[in-house]
Amino acid sequence: MSFEGSITALALFMLINSVTPGPNNLMLLHGSIKRGFWACRWHMLGITVGVTVMLWLSYWGMAALIISFPAVMLSIRILGTLYLLWLTYQMAKTDFIAVVNDALKHEQQYKQANEVLIQAKNVEVKKRFGELPLNFGQALLFQWLNPKAWTMTVVAPSLAMFHAGKPWLDNYLLLAMSAIINLLSISCWAAGGHWLRTLVHLPRVMRVIHGLIVLMTLYCAVTLWL
Repeated sequence: MSFEGSITALALFMLINSVTPGPNNLMLLHGSIKRGFWACRWHMLGITVGVTVMLWLSYWGMAALIISFPAVMLSIRILGTLYLLWLTYQMAKTDFIAVVNDALKHEQQYKQANEVLIQAKNVEVKKRFGELPLNFGQALLFQWLNPKAWTMTVVAPSLAMFHAGKPWLDNYLLLAMSAIINLLSISCWAAGGHWLRTLVHLPRVMRVIHGLIVLMTLYCAVTLWL
């Protein structure tokens, strides 16, 4: 495959895997409906940095190691399933409309006072551990339990890896491209969730949206075994 063909293949692969529904995107959708796009900034950065680090390690041989030891991927799948089931339960028991209304109320108060940064800090302080949106560290660590992230990072090096010329430069350029594609893709889900907040005055619609997100998260846990 030519240089241009390899780059295109990797770009399309990262785009498709980053923008399609999965645990990361559903978590961002749920979190941004609750807290807004800006509150998800560290969650999004954590996802992108986590995926990029895993991809970097795959270029160093982690991909071959994982393929050689199926038990490692089985363990990741089990842990990922347990986390997604726990997350589904946490989502399901949330009074979604009350949370959104409360967040919107706080935002309005602080916008009137021109203290948006204080509002953001206050929202983060009130969050429980593991509550969506995740902080940077939690989002980064979750990628190691996310089978979809593993699929992306294990397969990607086989699509575009160069050993001639300046291989390290080539690989770092690939990492940068993949990171940008990933960040822009997941940002679409966070932006979509932010827009859905405008429907908070329609309780029935919000309950349906909440129910769909919960069911899709549960579906992600089930599909890990299909």
